[in-house]
Amino acid sequence: MLPSLPKQAQHLAASGLFAGMTRGVRIAHSLPQPIQQQLVGRLLQQVLGEAIADGDLRCLDGNWLQVHVLDADVSWYFTLQQDKLLTQTKRPVNLEQVKHSRIAGSSTDLLRMLSRQQDPDSLFFQRRLELAGDTELGLEVRNVLDGVDVDELPIYMQKGLQLIVKPLNWY
Repeated sequence: MLPSLPKQAQHLAASGLFAGMTRGVRIAHSLPQPIQQQLVGRLLQQVLGEAIADGDLRCLDGNWLQVHVLDADVSWYFTLQQDKLLTQTKRPVNLEQVKHSRIAGSSTDLLRMLSRQQDPDSLFFQRRLELAGDTELGLEVRNVLDGVDVDELPIYMQKGLQLIVKPLNWY
């Protein structure tokens, strides 16, 4: 449990935390592709394994979802191949020949969406999240993410989200 801090201290603490996280995102983005694929693949399998097994993410089969973290100026691209979510940092060569969608936002707004602190539609209408390209594909993926039960995530993910929630409210 984090101690109660004065408002100015809360904002400074949250600013420092999220500035550090943005640097961490840039570092993660610069890791060799096989390491990223293995790390992200494991995380996504734990979070979305059931949705993949149920076929809920078939919309990504051969198609691409780009997640762009604006304040870090980095992107990851996701696709489904043989019932496995794959990720890469470079723009796919076939991007123009398949369905693709782009979700973009600041690291804090993406965290607000993922931690369910703010509704994605609200963030979109406030112009804090962008959805471009094949919007139907983007909405299908978002609906799958909305269906993930946070209480069924591995405990380390639940604890990580809990640690982020309070500073997000301060920020």
